[in-house]
Amino acid sequence: MTRFSVLLPVRNGMPYVKECVGSILAQTYPHFELHVLDNQSTDDTVAWVSGLKDPRVTVTTSARSLSIEESWARIKDVPKQEFMTMIGHDDLFDPPFLEIIAGLIGAHPDAALYQTGSRLIDSAGRTIRPTKPVPARESAADYLAARFTWQRDVFGTGYVMRSADYDRLGGIPPFEKLLFADDTLWLRLAKQSWKASDPRDAFAVRIHPQSESASVPRLWSSFVKGLDQLAGFLEGFVREDEACREVYRRLGPGFFLRYHRNIYIYALVDASQRGCRIEAATVERIAKSLAKTAPAMAGQLSGSAKVRALEVLNGSFLRPLVGRLWTLYQLFKR
Repeated sequence: MTRFSVLLPVRNGMPYVKECVGSILAQTYPHFELHVLDNQSTDDTVAWVSGLKDPRVTVTTSARSLSIEESWARIKDVPKQEFMTMIGHDDLFDPPFLEIIAGLIGAHPDAALYQTGSRLIDSAGRTIRPTKPVPARESAADYLAARFTWQRDVFGTGYVMRSADYDRLGGIPPFEKLLFADDTLWLRLAKQSWKASDPRDAFAVRIHPQSESASVPRLWSSFVKGLDQLAGFLEGFVREDEACREVYRRLGPGFFLRYHRNIYIYALVDASQRGCRIEAATVERIAKSLAKTAPAMAGQLSGSAKVRALEVLNGSFLRPLVGRLWTLYQLFKR
């Protein structure tokens, strides 16, 4: 019998944590436990979860305020069932999520990572769009190629793995704000064998004004750090895997160029929203990161019409338009 541990790190999860926990407890597959790892919430999160009096739920609190990296690091030290998954306090399981995963495990016991189809939802739970489809079988090299060509919606939740594998690998790495940390974990797990997927939509990732995904411009500095950490990881990772090394050689430079241009756009939007011109030191920092992670692409940070247009707007009296254009772009992208 397959048993699961669901790990939920949370800080001030109201109101979404109620729906999240409810979706876990409503699973059609009964053999699971839920560990809520609270990070000194000041709202009613702990009181509400504790008040459920559900024997499947364990609440652990922190003695001090933790960073997001420290909060998620606690997952490794929690006693867990054979299989585990992580969930954000604003995300949702559909009722058959664990049942579908249990079927995948039974059909493909040699896989090291499992997932279902999923969707993005808004603050009211309405579907924004389905996430990009994934193949039924995927190697680490397949995943890396899809990631480098922007064929994946990547989130740190919705994946299932063996708890022993997670613990042995040291858990999710403590990258800046956990950016790209999920990529490294999925790659390391998939490298052990492969990832099995079921196309049925059984998981929802919520995008709302308080989520990290909705506050991208102000996180540009964290994205630079996280991208540097990802590049450092990949340099070592691909040395040990010929297929991944070929993907990295062929597609990596283009990926890092595009991501650095995106970060530069975030920084331009952030500066414009604050009513000022972007600082030269900011541009230099992003350019240096690009030169380090993709030397062949050095000097090409401003090499797109979109970037050049934002540079012009940020340096002119039309600066206030940048924030409005960003809002429209986010609506269109959905």
